[in-house]
Amino acid sequence: MAEDLRNLYVDALATLLAGDMAKLAAARNFRLLAEVARLAHEDAPLDLAVTDRALYQAWRNAVTQFHLRGWTYMTPERVAAVAARESDPLV
Repeated sequence: MAEDLRNLYVDALATLLAGDMAKLAAARNFRLLAEVARLAHEDAPLDLAVTDRALYQAWRNAVTQFHLRGWTYMTPERVAAVAARESDPLV
């Protein structure tokens, strides 16, 4: 279970950094899309600025692009609502 959560986190961060949210939306991958939204809305952890400056900067840039591309209203709660309408469980 913990490994699944870790993989979800890693895949979501990779998607956010690559800006591939549209591919997830088209594929109806709501679980991963919700995690991407969570990472974007919670923003990069401040401790990364000290421990991994390059990742911190890339994450911050990805969050900026996330908002500039119009994904601001994609929150984990809204993704869950769409998933519920589509009868697709997030778990």
